[in-house]
This record gives sequence, structure tokens and C-alpha cells, in this order.
Amino acid sequence: MRDKKEMSDMTDSEISYRKFLKNLGVTTHKELEDLINKKIENGELKNNSKLNITAHIKIDELGLNHTISSTILLP
Repeated sequence: MRDKKEMSDMTDSEISYRKFLKNLGVTTHKELEDLINKKIENGELKNNSKLNITAHIKIDELGLNHTISSTILLP
């Protein structure tokens, strides 16, 4: 089991990474949930169907262009 690092033991850099990733996850989850629910309600999507998803993260200063693809199961 990995040791969980306490916030007080983290550098400012580590904290800023975590804040960004948390914000990304929370806001994206909320947007997805709202849109999926609307599409299900109006009949554009069906319950228990699958949805292909692709996310891109780009950081020009680092030359990073990262893509993640997956399939999610709708409620």
C-alpha cells in the first residue's frame, strides 16, 4: 500500500499539480454528467450504452500533447 503524503509535507509544486488535477477531474465529471443526463432525457443517448471519450492535455511550454482515450458506460 502506498503511503499517502500529507499536504504539509508537499512542496508548492506538488500542491499545484494536485490542485490542477483535482479541478480537471471535478469540473470534467460535472460537465460530462450534465450533458449525458440531458442527452438521455431527450432520447439522443440510451441508458446503459457506451460512450467513447478522448481527452487532450496540452502544455505548450513543455511540448506536451497528451491524449487519453477510453469507453465509459452510461448510467
